[in-house]
Amino acid sequence: MPALAKKLKKIQEERERPLWEGPSSSGPNGGITQSMLNQFLVCRERFRIRYVLGLQPPDDFNKAIEFGSLWHCAEEGLAAKDKDPWERLDNYLHELITRYPLKQADIIHWYEIVKLQFPIYVKHWAEHDDVRNRTPLLQEEVFNVPYTLPSGRTVNLRGKFDSVDLIDKGIWLQENKTKGDIDVEMLQRNLSFDLQTGFYLVALLEWHRTDSLGLQVPKGVSRVASLAGVRYNVIRRPLSGGKGSIKQKKNQTLEEFYEELAGIIQTASGPDWGTHPDDHFFFMRWKVDITPQDIETFKVQFLNPILEQLCDWYPMVTDGQDPFSVDQNGYYHHFRMPYGIYSPLLDGRTTELDEYLASGSTVGLRRADSLFKELK
Repeated sequence: MPALAKKLKKIQEERERPLWEGPSSSGPNGGITQSMLNQFLVCRERFRIRYVLGLQPPDDFNKAIEFGSLWHCAEEGLAAKDKDPWERLDNYLHELITRYPLKQADIIHWYEIVKLQFPIYVKHWAEHDDVRNRTPLLQEEVFNVPYTLPSGRTVNLRGKFDSVDLIDKGIWLQENKTKGDIDVEMLQRNLSFDLQTGFYLVALLEWHRTDSLGLQVPKGVSRVASLAGVRYNVIRRPLSGGKGSIKQKKNQTLEEFYEELAGIIQTASGPDWGTHPDDHFFFMRWKVDITPQDIETFKVQFLNPILEQLCDWYPMVTDGQDPFSVDQNGYYHHFRMPYGIYSPLLDGRTTELDEYLASGSTVGLRRADSLFKELK
């Protein structure tokens, strides 16, 4: 009985121990990713429950997420020049089927779509200038980069670079995104102050400064090549509604259905698809120049302040006290986001103040002379 009690006590202690080791830890459950930071911004109590307590909802198959994961497997196989280019994709297919046995038909369906769409994508970009003239430096590379804050504290930035390439003596970060719906204007506008892009650029610059990723620079390439910008690569997920979406016809086999879909994707360009003749409806890519000032602005106005807050917050919610209590100086560090909050930013939309934030221009704005007019 004492042995059982001791075992139960150990299990209880393990449950009460924080799953997340904190932003400054270099352990397997330490550091911070951009997706974690995103959730910390939205609601600190939900973040605490998910990452500190480790309580997460039941896993379920999500076609939007897993289409992206399947696509990344195909990208990894291409980057590694695997003898069997589909080996990684096939392995992930079996992993998904094992994890979600009741969703096998859906999983195979999206696997087949990736397998038919990916070769068309590769062929489309094969002769593009920034593909032919690039020198790959990193491909599908996991990173864990120490980043020193103004306070002197260190946070470990974690993630995976889709691709880092040398093009015309400049270093370009490539971000691959799969989306059902693409708002070109919104994507282009947001890239200069985008959470994931900014986070990854800072991590890449920290590598550039410290060589913490151990990058093997090709012979003849300058060790001090400068960061030029971001290549934002977007793949439209087929069958997401709208143009190009089809349904399996009566008496049409699955093989015939996929063949019809492949034909649609292959020919989806030109005025009939709302694109220029050389552009593609399902494959889009933008090169966005990024200046040192852009990155410094991202660090000063967002990354440093929020990471300093995160470092202050973590010990407050892992010391066994009520996380909603005040610290020794009488400050609150924790909150639960209520329902009923509206923010166009959370949906990626513009606000009336974005132009001022971007350029300092007050065109279209006026100076208010009072507040709370609706209460008078």
